[in-house]
Amino acid sequence: MSRRARHSGGDAGEQGPRGASDTARSADFIYGRHPVGEALRSGNRPIQKLLVAEGASVGDLVEVASQRSIPVQKVGRGKLDSMVGGAQHQGVVALVPAFAYSDVDDVIEAVMERGEDPLILACDQIQDPHNLGSLARSALALGAHAVIFPKDRAVEVTGTVVKTSAGATAHLPMCRVTNLRTTLDQLKERGLWIYGAAADEGSPIADTDFARPCVIVVGSEGSGMRRLTTETCDALVHVPMSGKLGSLNAAVAGGIVLYEASRQRRVRGKP
Repeated sequence: MSRRARHSGGDAGEQGPRGASDTARSADFIYGRHPVGEALRSGNRPIQKLLVAEGASVGDLVEVASQRSIPVQKVGRGKLDSMVGGAQHQGVVALVPAFAYSDVDDVIEAVMERGEDPLILACDQIQDPHNLGSLARSALALGAHAVIFPKDRAVEVTGTVVKTSAGATAHLPMCRVTNLRTTLDQLKERGLWIYGAAADEGSPIADTDFARPCVIVVGSEGSGMRRLTTETCDALVHVPMSGKLGSLNAAVAGGIVLYEASRQRRVRGKP
């Protein structure tokens, strides 16, 4: 398979140089038994205080918090309801610092030092936090090394993203970059192939080599990948469909492509 030709020209949706590590304003709390539990156990995201609804069955989480000298405060369930906008908090909310994003270069270096072929998921302006959370959950479960996404016109890692990811964001590097196209070009230069998931274009995923170092790009919920992102891809791939629906939800499509990549790597004995 030959690489697609690169096209010149700027992207009106992205300005400036590629972003790296960023600790921009993001979620200041996470909620739900599993996400909070993962944060407590992993230690990857410091917890400043645990808020527990009166009568909630979260004694195991309170015990872990106490062991780690994290303050625990009992509050009315209505207070937690108002904090999370009526979402299902399951009686527990953890106050945390702003989300610390990972640096793409650091991730790639660490993966290559382990002798592994990078598998990266890139999200082109995903705006629904539930979709980003679902994609992060699938990425972690299926062996991806990181998720990258742009700063502009895309959701950041919020409490809803953390909750929907079922705690995956506590273990999987999440990289927020200034210019996605530039980042993809730089990953190309490091030997990664860029595969863009399209509705009905390109090769079927089973005919695509995902066992090599690569990035899988998933487009936004409404319009898919932007034109310049598409032009940056080495190849487009699609999920063959036999039903009447013309396309899949972004999170579902991304999960299917990631599964095929994971399957190929297991078959070839690659980590």
